[in-house]
Amino acid sequence: MKKLLILNGSLSEATLIEEAKKLGYYTITSGNNPSLLGHTLADEYIPADYSDKEAILKIVKENNIDCIVSCANDFGVITSCYVAEKMGWPGHDTYENALIMHQKDLFKEFIQKLGLRTPVSKVFESYDEAAEYVKTVEYPIIVKANDLTGGKGILRADNEEEALFAIKNAIDRSRTSRFVIEPFIVGNQQSIVTFVKDKKVIASVTCDCFSPINPYLIQSELLFTDTDKAVENELHESIEKICNTLDLKDGIFTLQYIVSDGKPYIIEMMRRCLGNQFLTVAHAVTGFPWEEALVKAEIGEDLSNLKWEKPLAKYAGHHGIMVRRNGKIKGYTIPEELQKHIFKKIDILKPYEEIDDYMNQRVAYIYYKYDDKQEALDTIKRMNDIIKVEFAD
Repeated sequence: MKKLLILNGSLSEATLIEEAKKLGYYTITSGNNPSLLGHTLADEYIPADYSDKEAILKIVKENNIDCIVSCANDFGVITSCYVAEKMGWPGHDTYENALIMHQKDLFKEFIQKLGLRTPVSKVFESYDEAAEYVKTVEYPIIVKANDLTGGKGILRADNEEEALFAIKNAIDRSRTSRFVIEPFIVGNQQSIVTFVKDKKVIASVTCDCFSPINPYLIQSELLFTDTDKAVENELHESIEKICNTLDLKDGIFTLQYIVSDGKPYIIEMMRRCLGNQFLTVAHAVTGFPWEEALVKAEIGEDLSNLKWEKPLAKYAGHHGIMVRRNGKIKGYTIPEELQKHIFKKIDILKPYEEIDDYMNQRVAYIYYKYDDKQEALDTIKRMNDIIKVEFAD
């Protein structure tokens, strides 16, 4: 039986682990946290920091592993591409391309040169140089650490004092101390998730993103959006242009963008499984086998027999149940008006476990389906009020 290594074993990778086992692979997970859900689903767990590419390469060689699948984190993609390149495995982009696409400074420089619409960014690695620059900019701006995900190391600044704080925050949190500064574009934040085969988009889904508690961390999503066809076509063309320019492999390709004055401004991209089991929701509204396609692409298997199914719903999404303060959680209740739309629920915290970073931690995830988009949107906007979380302290 061939051995497959999946980097990390969180909730986000659980469906990929299940898919790999269905495909007949002996599945090994790695990562620093042995208590994660995915490790219990795998055949074997080998502890290691998945962002340490040399450590993962050593594990691959010592355990005669045959292929690798990335995780829902940019560092994991970079590591998997590095290892695959060293081992001569198909299914992964070059290490150089992985860096271009998953480090914000390199990606923004690349797409600006390619002529794609994006907020014009300036890259820095010096506090003093950036401090001089922010004396001259038009506010608001946004400052982003170049190598982090999940909203970490990102702050908006409305004046010079806030900008200096944001610069220090980005430097302190980035592993490379590099960061970008760009105009803050006012508009609707959305994402488009596609699957690319032979550098052509063969499956696509758009989603609205909602971040009511932490403005830099998506809490709720709803698929599909009411994206204008011209916007969607432009995004597909941008994706295919990037794929052709960099000669990218088959696989997931996601763009995050802001629609302002009817035009999409690209702000982020990724070539990996998305967090919070997003692909489960994407399957619900498209019928495309996203997890199967992702795993097969990254291990170099044939993609010609992928089968579409009938979609579960017209609209679907997920919501991370969050709170507005730290403390010990006793439990939560979901009202019937929402409960009847839920098709999957995953508890993250057990009763009496503690929230110590409320801006980033979730109590649970819920996955919902709707036939009426306005009903879904109205409910999503009230979820932090209608889902009651009870504290034990």
